[in-house]
Amino acid sequence: MMRRVLEWGIGLAVLGGLVAMYRLHGGEALWFMMFVTCLVLAGGMLVQLLGPRQILVERSLPQSLIPSGEAVPVTLRIHFRSPLPLPWMAVEDYYTGGSFRRVLFPGFRRSLTYRYEIPALPRGHYGFEACALEWGGLFGWFQGRKVVKGEGRFIVLPEPLPVGQECRPAASLSYNEEASLQPPRFADGMKGMEVREYVPGDPPNRIHWKHLARWGRLHTSLPEEAQQSSYAVMIDRSFSGYMPDGARAGDVSGEAAQRGFETAVSTAAGLLVEAGRAGEKAVLLGSGLRADMPGEAGGPGPASRQETGQEITGMLAALSGLTLAGGMPLPAQLQAAGNLKGKRTAVVTGYLTDELLRAVSGIISSGGYVDIYCAGAAERNGSSDSASYAAAVHDPGLFRRAALLSRLGAGVFIVHGGRVSRVGHVESNFPGEGAV
Repeated sequence: MMRRVLEWGIGLAVLGGLVAMYRLHGGEALWFMMFVTCLVLAGGMLVQLLGPRQILVERSLPQSLIPSGEAVPVTLRIHFRSPLPLPWMAVEDYYTGGSFRRVLFPGFRRSLTYRYEIPALPRGHYGFEACALEWGGLFGWFQGRKVVKGEGRFIVLPEPLPVGQECRPAASLSYNEEASLQPPRFADGMKGMEVREYVPGDPPNRIHWKHLARWGRLHTSLPEEAQQSSYAVMIDRSFSGYMPDGARAGDVSGEAAQRGFETAVSTAAGLLVEAGRAGEKAVLLGSGLRADMPGEAGGPGPASRQETGQEITGMLAALSGLTLAGGMPLPAQLQAAGNLKGKRTAVVTGYLTDELLRAVSGIISSGGYVDIYCAGAAERNGSSDSASYAAAVHDPGLFRRAALLSRLGAGVFIVHGGRVSRVGHVESNFPGEGAV
């Protein structure tokens, strides 16, 4: 508004000065300049009074879920009404965290279409905030402006960390793999009892000793809960989860904790993608987050590839909006998650602390399967080089806790340099293994 008042003030001042000079000195040159000034003022008034009306802005994207690292192509369509031709129109489209500006030359056209690309964005939820349109005369004077509220949202998915088959424990075999190892049912007084071949890493309390005496081979019992359970991925959102054991709040900067949390999100995404490739039914757990996928209670067995892909994509979309908060610590989250007996759970956090060790040990002793992925151990110094990884691996406290959990059948993994490596692995040998 102030700009418009200033423009008209300057224009009227110039016209008044020319009129005064013409009355004092006369002359055709001054008369011509007054005539041109009047034309410019009249054109500016027409542009502002009869400019574009009923402006409609439409945006379209090829897809609303954008993989991380890819540009976002946007097609922008502008429709308006105006009795006058427009020499030029500047369009600036605002989206979350940035904008794109382009100058168009509509002339007599009343519908404009152009395309632009939003550069690669980090994971998160984004939206189009507004679209600002400006127009004016040939010389850019006496501009009109209109801001149209933006509509439409898109989600940038987190980049999944490549989690290989070697990082999945025996308890996390796909349904197809379990079916190939699973012998017929055995009625031993336990409802719904099934067994499969023993694989190193299975908890000792799940060994079917009666079956060993009968068949001479080790097998692992699969209760009814384990047969119908999903592969759960729990991500730690608490700030305390990304501090080393014994560290105080001031010892860890927010930047370091955020860096570890971003690595944790990528790790959780990689685990979900790996579960989808194996055809498993997955569920995403976290503080204030529960994304149960449709069909989870439909019984054991793999879901169809199409359904599994849609479910995994939905959970990746949920991961894209997660933020680091000072909420419930991870050990308390595990207790609040309910009964994890017989279920396969991957816990993604920053560090393996003593409190987390005790919580996971309790779950394993009750018949659960837990793996821990530490996303902050090798990111402590702001780098993921071999030196940082070596320092994390040779941390006595981490190795001691990892070895203890490994003896119970859990796997402890360190995320470093875009890779996942197991630490503290201890082979478990049971009497009678390999007997004929």
